Amino acid sequence: MYVCVCNAITDREVHAAMAGGAVAADEVFRHFGAEMRCGRCVATLRGLLGECGGVGERRHAHDGEPATKHKRCRGCTR
Repeated sequence: MYVCVCNAITDREVHAAMAGGAVAADEVFRHFGAEMRCGRCVATLRGLLGECGGVGERRHAHDGEPATKHKRCRGCTR
């Protein structure tokens, strides 16, 4: 499904950006060399990012460990 229509970014691409280390909406845009335009996608991006930790934080929401040390954070499917 398209998450950001302005930049044609899909949920699968968001998960790929997360696997590459993106933990915040601006980092997802940066991953694709894009910029936020209308802003309607930000809530959805935050929801997807929240599945794998805190939005805009480098910690995993479920246990407080840094994301880089959590065994399921890179590309997890929570």
